[in-house]
Amino acid sequence: MARLAMLIDLTRCIGCDACTLACKQENGTPMDVFFARVLNVEVGTFPNVKRLYIPVLCNHCEDAPCLKACPNKAIFRRPDGIVLIDQNRCRGTGACVSACPYGNIYLKKSDSWYLDEGTEYEERFVKPRLRRNVARKCTYCAHRVDEGLDPACVVACPTTARIFGDLEDPNSAISTYIEQQKAETNRTPFPLLPEAKTQPAGCYLGPMATQTPTSTERPTSPTRGASPKRDRPLVGTPTVLAVLALLALLLLLAASSRASETGSQGGLDHYSTSTCLGCHGVTGHGGMGPPLVATPLSFDEFKKIVREGKSMMPKTSASDLSDEEVMLIYEELKAKALDPSEIPLAFQVGRFLSTKNVALIFLFVSLFAMVFAIRVLAYWVGVSGFRNLLPHLPKFGVVKAGGILLWSLVIDGFLVASLWRRDKFRWAMHGLMLYGFTGLMLADTLIQIFNPTRSEMPLFSPLKMLPIVSGIAVFTGVVYVMYRYKRDKFIDNGLTLGRDFFFLNVLFHTVLSGFLTVVMKRAGLADWVMPIYIYHLTAVALVIGTAPFTRFAHAFVVPVMVAITRLTEAITASGADLGFEREPSPGRHHKSLRIANQVLDVVDPDHGEVRLRYYP
Repeated sequence: MARLAMLIDLTRCIGCDACTLACKQENGTPMDVFFARVLNVEVGTFPNVKRLYIPVLCNHCEDAPCLKACPNKAIFRRPDGIVLIDQNRCRGTGACVSACPYGNIYLKKSDSWYLDEGTEYEERFVKPRLRRNVARKCTYCAHRVDEGLDPACVVACPTTARIFGDLEDPNSAISTYIEQQKAETNRTPFPLLPEAKTQPAGCYLGPMATQTPTSTERPTSPTRGASPKRDRPLVGTPTVLAVLALLALLLLLAASSRASETGSQGGLDHYSTSTCLGCHGVTGHGGMGPPLVATPLSFDEFKKIVREGKSMMPKTSASDLSDEEVMLIYEELKAKALDPSEIPLAFQVGRFLSTKNVALIFLFVSLFAMVFAIRVLAYWVGVSGFRNLLPHLPKFGVVKAGGILLWSLVIDGFLVASLWRRDKFRWAMHGLMLYGFTGLMLADTLIQIFNPTRSEMPLFSPLKMLPIVSGIAVFTGVVYVMYRYKRDKFIDNGLTLGRDFFFLNVLFHTVLSGFLTVVMKRAGLADWVMPIYIYHLTAVALVIGTAPFTRFAHAFVVPVMVAITRLTEAITASGADLGFEREPSPGRHHKSLRIANQVLDVVDPDHGEVRLRYYP
């Protein structure tokens, strides 16, 4: 499979900005938007001063953070490695802007142009395809690549500092040049910001003091065939197998429960007409609850549990079951011998799922998810360059910055303002999942406080209705998203589809099994209650435990990324730091400085102070 990439030889770059102008001409970008920038880096102090030019552009990463951070699947990766932004799908959320560690994604609320009236080329070709307030970036001139041509910046470079081609093809211009430089100059390519772990397609060769004639010879570009199409691969097989395994376990547990109860009831006449069998099985050998036959309890202890309830068992009033009936049931159960072979497998598994044990299991799962969620969030904050932004906050105002972050977390994160502005129906469907899941977590917290034993509650109790209504909302939202995934031929972004399907399937089965557990208990279908309950707990544990690694992570990653984007925009607009205001594409000064320092660490480890010159 092709892996299109660009190699930049820093020895050849003379800082002429021909690439920048060629990109401007080819893509017709507005003011302050430069897909092909050249960093003018000044190193050291007088009289020991050096200058280095570092061309930067989208690196079309194999593990692109912008793609993973996009909540709308507007960013996708083609089979040839080119990462593109679908201008029609983008909702202008802004998470991708901070997610790009290189600062090569641009999002402007409004466009400004150099002239009041555009040329015919701009009016007919450029402006119609540049939508307002959507993310943009370098495309490797995909429209040219599809015709077998090199990107405009590569063609325009007078010193051949940019070499473009297929890294997977040993005969391509880029592969040949890399091997040639290894042999002649002992130089090997290095990526930008390797700590970001993005596996970028863009790579660099450090400068050298002297050049041989062959090292400066223009590489030849082989003819490329037609561009690979964006096919949708077969995905989701592991998810389907996992779901089938869960269903097989469910059927096995139910079958074992049914098989254990096909025998004689052994004289349990009064017991068999009571509601007790709903949880304790038809033969009294257990189901949702423990076996009751040959009970060691005294009658008073037995009666107390019936009247007051215990753990998840609801209390039963005398109007529902008289003392005489309780006595008859007790005597029947006491007289019947316990047969271990009749205890359902469902109970043998479920007896470990006491309220305390379930709480401990989910405490462990939650702690596991929390630890990895913190690690994931730390990675994303690191990728965003927030640490490099911190030194600029005192000039802007730390309290003011905190207010902007908090406001954005609520408005852009929890309320999803960008989606509301662009597509209110999508916002509503998204809200069903987001706010429904929030309702489920709130309900579980309230139940833990006001009903710690998880005893049965009336159907229309607020603590009962909140999870039911929230579950219906989540279920509706999940069904809609699954339908959209099935109908949308561009839903595959080339990187995360498998994990997205896994999350949707597990969330679907979590809500479905929760409803089935309630229905089975109220319908008195004792055979199915415990298997479905185990199935439900397994699904919930999967949702929580895998949260940091699936699309669930968007719930906390996207709001943080958007908040950092809003803070950067505010710092740029305030003029508190001239570096952010004066650079050609305002808002990425801290990331450009980070890149400059990293490149100098590679090519000149003993370098002095690094500065960016925007007006040489």
